[in-house]
Amino acid sequence: MTDIAAEIRDAFEHTDYDLGDLGVNRRQVRVAVLQEGADPAALRAVIEEALGADTVVGLTVSTETIDGEDTIGTVVSFQHRP
Repeated sequence: MTDIAAEIRDAFEHTDYDLGDLGVNRRQVRVAVLQEGADPAALRAVIEEALGADTVVGLTVSTETIDGEDTIGTVVSFQHRP
């Protein structure tokens, strides 16, 4: 099995987005992007390119507080189906 978190982090290294926490629980993936109002289409494209579009299911993008702090960011969550 591939390391999903490492693949996503590698993919985001080449973008203007900074990542916060990235968690994988079974097949549920949650990616915190530190920029508020990040472009959902761009985030989807980065993740689908890293993992394969056919393995990303139910992707949602929301604006939330990050790490329980006052920082507002963008959170991407989805199911990974290898």
